[in-house]
Amino acid sequence: MEIVNMPRLSLNEDSSVIGEWLVKEGDRVQKGDGLFSIETDKSSMTVYAESSGVVLKCFYGDYDVVPVMTPVCVIGEPGEDVSKVTAADGAQEPTEAAITANEEKAEPSAMPEKKIAEPEQETFLSPRAKKLAAENGVDTSGIIPSGAEGRILEADVILAMGKPVAADSKLSVVQEPVIPQNQCEMKDGVREIKLSGIRRVIAKNMMHSLASTAQLTSHMSYNASKIQKYREWLKLSPGPEKGITITDMILYAVAKTLKDFDYMNAHMVSDEKLLYFEDVNLGCAVDTERGLMVPTIKKAQDLSLPQLSQRLKELAEKCRDGSILPDEMSAATFTVSNLGSFGVTGFTPILNPPQVGIIGIDAIGYAVKKTDEGLLYYPEGRLSLTYDHRAVDGAPSARFLRAVCKNLERFDELV
Repeated sequence: MEIVNMPRLSLNEDSSVIGEWLVKEGDRVQKGDGLFSIETDKSSMTVYAESSGVVLKCFYGDYDVVPVMTPVCVIGEPGEDVSKVTAADGAQEPTEAAITANEEKAEPSAMPEKKIAEPEQETFLSPRAKKLAAENGVDTSGIIPSGAEGRILEADVILAMGKPVAADSKLSVVQEPVIPQNQCEMKDGVREIKLSGIRRVIAKNMMHSLASTAQLTSHMSYNASKIQKYREWLKLSPGPEKGITITDMILYAVAKTLKDFDYMNAHMVSDEKLLYFEDVNLGCAVDTERGLMVPTIKKAQDLSLPQLSQRLKELAEKCRDGSILPDEMSAATFTVSNLGSFGVTGFTPILNPPQVGIIGIDAIGYAVKKTDEGLLYYPEGRLSLTYDHRAVDGAPSARFLRAVCKNLERFDELV
């Protein structure tokens, strides 16, 4: 008998939300079949069966919030007694000492061995594609996949059904989240929406972040001429370097700068303990159809600009097609979030505890300053640094932010 527990996706997650069930009680499953999807404020993934059998019991429903390491369902053979299965039968929670030891190592855990499925296997479909195909009786054996590693996405199934897919979306023809009818109620011209489970988790974690840390945000500008010129030069490259973006360059500068400011590349694990990390494991906020996800670029300080750019693209694609692994979402020591692409000129990014810092990338505008040669009209980039004032004071945090800006202003020398 297999007890399937709610996995812990990162050390600071205490609960996750069941997105949707892919099976029901009484269904027979094979090892590797998808059981249910889970959602947190940072990640989305599918939990797969580790043994074959019948789904004997499901303890939760769609959108339920489930504590990590708690039994979600039981797989076995018909007739087995599951009446005594409780949360105590789940895997043991890691102790505080074990968590601290893991954080001190700051080493990415071994990547689980990927199982390469044959095209005819249903597990080769994303959960959304599988559900859509089943609902519409679509034969998926002849569908050409567009997802990572040959994964069939929902958009592929839609194309097979002869329906148009939005040109700027690989995921769905629906660009805005659909509110289920049972979560929407209209009364006297007022529409009442019940919060989904994932929205409740986001709200809880944001409140916890603000309530448990002393957050302060500083803003600073820099001359973006060098990175813009470097970007134009890269566009002329015949190789993959032409795809390097301004965001990639800022991430690169942050990773290189953090090497010299270990007090920003840190975790505050308690009111009495700080952990400083040698490796820069850079969390990067990615906007997806499921919501905000934050994959981690491990050892970002050792990567070249093309390597970092390629790794970010790979992780972002995995976030969007649902193939991201828990290990690829964990162990971040610092985070970068970008709203500048939406035209935002300044914002207050919220910390991801126990990290002590997060940088927000703002839009590049134009400014004028007086120089010895006269007035200079130049592209002005802006960064917003939120830090935990319990761990870092204003002056040291400002030195770090100034160093990032200086590295962006001499980016050609940095690379």
